[in-house]
Amino acid sequence: MNPKERKEDLYDREEELRSISEALNLRERLIIVYGIRRIGKTSLMRVSLGDYPHVLLDMRKLYFSENTVTMPLLVKYILEGFREQMKASEKLYLGLRDAISRIKGLRIGEIGIEIEPNAKVSLTDVLSRVNDWCEERGERFVFAFDEAQYLRFSNIRYDGIIAWAVDNLENLSFLLSGSEIGVLRDFLRIDEPGAPLFGRYRREVYVDRFTEEESFDFLHRGFRELGVEPKVDEIEDTLKTLDGIVGWLTLYGYMRAVRKLPHEDALAKVFEEGSKLVMEELDKVISPSRKRYLAIMKAVAHGSSSWSDIKAYVTARTGPIPDSRLDELLGNLIKYGYLEKNDEYRIPDPIVKRAVISS
Repeated sequence: MNPKERKEDLYDREEELRSISEALNLRERLIIVYGIRRIGKTSLMRVSLGDYPHVLLDMRKLYFSENTVTMPLLVKYILEGFREQMKASEKLYLGLRDAISRIKGLRIGEIGIEIEPNAKVSLTDVLSRVNDWCEERGERFVFAFDEAQYLRFSNIRYDGIIAWAVDNLENLSFLLSGSEIGVLRDFLRIDEPGAPLFGRYRREVYVDRFTEEESFDFLHRGFRELGVEPKVDEIEDTLKTLDGIVGWLTLYGYMRAVRKLPHEDALAKVFEEGSKLVMEELDKVISPSRKRYLAIMKAVAHGSSSWSDIKAYVTARTGPIPDSRLDELLGNLIKYGYLEKNDEYRIPDPIVKRAVISS
């Protein structure tokens, strides 16, 4: 159930792993991983980073515990990450510890690295010291920020700091991921002339849902590893229901093969637990205009796929809404990954769709 650490535990993703490994081997400085929630980005990042000195930081942890991402908090999180992520190499940690101990305001103790009270330790100082340490030893260090779009909740322009580091610190790479794809791109502003990261070369890696064939093989292999011989019709029913999203397939497999629930009960449990999770996540996004956002999601969940049909549904449920406001709300839901739009609007996650209908 947990994110994978070893390549042998990660199903497929060969192309994505190859792309990230190639970028790191070529000493590329900016790598961005996109993909909807529960598609396997964190596992992909953990496996990719296995051979490199790194820190991997989940920015949701920092934001949801503090409601902001100030520089002192981020620096402290990074320093904690040095110790946590590098337990496998005490020698490597000690070398880094000595390098950053030269930063004014840091105190090196038996339990790790601490920031002295009232000290102002700059993120650029930490990055520079790590870069110098890499230069002396011929190493490359990777700063990996999972759900990096949460860096926008700050008065610090972290996109500018990343751009400065990309331009000046040749021994560092930045690996950024985001499930709120549009929001991450808005934060990085990589396509906006005049923005700090505009024009910088980056490697972009897209993590997609499994195909039907991949999903079938994924479940079948997982069951066989646990000594369970599943019925083909049960797997096919699961594929139609969960639509290749790795996190939900994994949860179903756990319920079916580890918890030993019957097929229908296992699916019901996935929807029960998954719905609670996605509604908790969704509520954080839609809280500023909950009735209208929820009406839009319900419209799409019930089959309204065109702009005009969605507007008619929302108007009937919540009253008149200006066209520009509807466009804004639809755009926000797309940025956050709860809606997709090609020719028509759709909800890409079947659990989100079920949760919205039931809410």
